[in-house]
Amino acid sequence: MCNPRRIRINVNRRIQGAWRDTIQQCAQASEQVTELARIETSIHFDDELAGPALAMLERVLAGEFDGFQAWERVDGELRLNMGEVTLIYDTRSYILSIETALTESISAEVAAAAQVSGVAVGSVAVEAVGRYYSDGWGGRTRERAKKEAQEEAEKKLAEAINQLRREQNRESFEIAEKQAREEAEQKLQARMEELRSETRAAIRERLQMTLSQAQDKVQQLVSRAIGEAYRQTLLQLVRETGGRVVTDEQTGSVINMELVLN
Repeated sequence: MCNPRRIRINVNRRIQGAWRDTIQQCAQASEQVTELARIETSIHFDDELAGPALAMLERVLAGEFDGFQAWERVDGELRLNMGEVTLIYDTRSYILSIETALTESISAEVAAAAQVSGVAVGSVAVEAVGRYYSDGWGGRTRERAKKEAQEEAEKKLAEAINQLRREQNRESFEIAEKQAREEAEQKLQARMEELRSETRAAIRERLQMTLSQAQDKVQQLVSRAIGEAYRQTLLQLVRETGGRVVTDEQTGSVINMELVLN
């Protein structure tokens, strides 16, 4: 192996005449789509115990009694995160909500093209260099170097011709690029709106399924809390009247109480 040798290819071309080309522009965007699903129900107690029982329910949900997880208090609401769903109890309106939300990312890329034409007059010149070894070391033969230099020259020539056309027809290129860009942006807006619609529909279907699957668990949790609110309200009434508790038993979700009020 010795020092590499060089082969140079010089190309000169006279450009004169009309030409036509296609200009392409791309537009892309990405965003997140979020949907929220909610089920609401009002909490009701028997009329005779409604006021005290509703106040007691708030204490139950706040975790004041053994065996009950404390809900987080946020601006007049009590919240419990159950993973896929969140329970929200509004202590002012006595409305219990089951909420679930889902966010999906969407993205799109579109292209549009416009025709541009004009006249170009002038000369362009380019040079390309290929390198090879006299013994062909590493496959770097003179024939290969000549071929690569020729290909490089053709590439540079095309770029030079395009540059000449752009310089002499700047306004035409700007108009074509603007047209292609505006069309690409319009297509992008339409595609993103289509994706939003499709994604929202898919998200809503999944959210409804999530709510449906969570309802039994939520109902058991809320029923237990309401039962405890009744129980604590009655016990408080016994204490306030000087009565006594004869029976206070709970089996699963069933509460059995026998009270004597004075």
